[in-house]
Amino acid sequence: MESKGIKPNAKTFSVAIAGFYKEEKFDDVEKMIVLMKKYGVQKGIGVYNVMIQSLCKLKRSNEAKALLDEILSRNMKPNCVSYAHLITGFCKEGKLDVAKALFEEMVRRELKPDADCYFTMVHYLCKGHDFEVALGICKECMSKGWIPNITTMKSLVNGLVSVEKVDEAKEIIAVMKEKFSRNADKWIEIEEGLPK
Repeated sequence: MESKGIKPNAKTFSVAIAGFYKEEKFDDVEKMIVLMKKYGVQKGIGVYNVMIQSLCKLKRSNEAKALLDEILSRNMKPNCVSYAHLITGFCKEGKLDVAKALFEEMVRRELKPDADCYFTMVHYLCKGHDFEVALGICKECMSKGWIPNITTMKSLVNGLVSVEKVDEAKEIIAVMKEKFSRNADKWIEIEEGLPK
């Protein structure tokens, strides 16, 4: 590459770093970081996001969180992608308290979670039986016009019923029947199974 007068850039290094992480060749990741410095390529937010995502996929979210801390210590601004990868990683590892704290921090920093970030939170909060927090996030998500998939929504409705929040469950069903009229029959069936 260099012999042809082409110098690697941040994208080139990001692809290599992601590949080395996938193969769990952590020494080679460090070599790429050193090479970046040699070529004068800054470790910008894009490279950090690749590293964060890669570590989260390997269930090494604590190490990925350390990279977020490094971003902040360098007075760089993490973006929605940085937080979304971390939230997903911690959710998949069952560390919902950390995921919730990161979600709150993301919002506090005036970064706007995207639909997938909301869906991830609602899904994993339901899996973790934190139905009230899931409901709050779901309502916020729905206010933006984003609706999680039917499996997640059914899980939320059933969970709310299990913690005696039947009225809230009915409210969710009403929204689902309105938003997805072609699936209204499924929601009517679910609604009929609710306690009176």
